[in-house]
Amino acid sequence: MSELDRTDREKRLARIRKLSAFMKWAVSLVLVAIILLGGLVVVELTLPTELLLSPDETFDFAEVERRLDEVPYLQRLGIAALFGIAVALLSLAVWNIRQVFKRFQAMEFFSPKTLANVISIGVWLIVFAIFDLISDPIGSVILTYDFPPGERLVEVTLDGAEIFCLVLGTLMLLLGWILREAALIADENRQFV
Repeated sequence: MSELDRTDREKRLARIRKLSAFMKWAVSLVLVAIILLGGLVVVELTLPTELLLSPDETFDFAEVERRLDEVPYLQRLGIAALFGIAVALLSLAVWNIRQVFKRFQAMEFFSPKTLANVISIGVWLIVFAIFDLISDPIGSVILTYDFPPGERLVEVTLDGAEIFCLVLGTLMLLLGWILREAALIADENRQFV
């Protein structure tokens, strides 16, 4: 490798380290925001403190809109549980994204932990997308459960966010599997030399 190639490579690696460090902290802030805001919404649904939602404010779940003070407490608990699960699943995906940036910053491109994190991103995004898809009908039933029979709703929705998370999750899962195979092939080649 020539001196020019070595210098170019060092510049590229420095750029990877810098961007990975920045993204690690940016994703960390996003993760904190998801957890704090998600936790606040769960608290507001279960024990209204009027910090985020006033009792007469409307909220919607799966195209069903109701005032918070009209929804019985047990139903609000059910909605809060669904929302809490969604926040937890999304947080797990974002945590693994943070870990990948952390490992890239340390130049651990093909380490088993890095590859496991890439695969985990895919798994958690797929699980989140599937949960988001099934939580809409469940949430609409919970939110309208106190309505008289015949007025209860089951809303099934499919939007771009679910499709995006499903496609991105599948891509990350496949990328993780492919990178794992590439690392194994590179390791085998090193043993032959």
